[in-house]
Amino acid sequence: MAVSVDMEIVGIKEALAELNKIDKVARREITKDFKRIMYQTEQDAQSRIPLGAPIKGFNRAWTIRGKYRILPWEMNVNDTIISGVSGKRPKMFGGYLQNLATFFIKYKGPTSILFDMSGKGPVPTPQGKNMVQGLTDKYGAPSRVLWPAVEANKDDIEYRTKQLVERVMEYVNEGIKGATERAAQRSAQKAANKAAMKKAA
Repeated sequence: MAVSVDMEIVGIKEALAELNKIDKVARREITKDFKRIMYQTEQDAQSRIPLGAPIKGFNRAWTIRGKYRILPWEMNVNDTIISGVSGKRPKMFGGYLQNLATFFIKYKGPTSILFDMSGKGPVPTPQGKNMVQGLTDKYGAPSRVLWPAVEANKDDIEYRTKQLVERVMEYVNEGIKGATERAAQRSAQKAANKAAMKKAA
C-alpha cells in the first residue's frame, strides 16, 4: 500500500526516454538530483510517522481480506518515504490511463493509507469513525504525513524541479554532441580526481 504525490509534466517522459538513449549517465543523474531536491521533504514526512502505535487500536493484529496483515503497528517499522523519477510509458489499465506521473514521492508500507488517509472518504462503521476521530484528534485531518510535508516545501520543490526539467530539455536539444562533450568532461574530472588522490597519498 502507498500514498503518492505525483507531478505530471507534458513531454518530460519522452525527453527522458530520448536522454536515456544518448546519455545514460546524465539520465541517472537526473534521478539522483531529483532525490536531492526531495530530501528535506522526505525527512519532514518521515518525522510525521509515529514511532509507536498512533492510537491504542493499532496495537492489535488486523488482517484484511483474510491474507493482508497490516497491524499491529510494530510490524511496520519498514514504512518509509521514497521519491524518484518514473520512466514508465503511460498505458491503459482497468479503463484508466496509468503511469502518467514522472516525478513522485511516496509513503510506502502496510499502514500508509490507513494512517495517512483514514477519514478522507466515507467511514461506514462506528468502529471506523472512532478510529478516524482518534487519529484526527492526535494527528490532524488526512493527509497526516505526505501532503503536509510536500506543502511545507512546495515552493522549493517547484523551483528546483523546473530547473531540472529545463536541464533535461537542454541535454536533449544538445543531442549526441552534448553527450560526447559531457562524457569527455566526466573523464577529465575522473582523471583529475585520481591524480589528486595519488598526490595526496
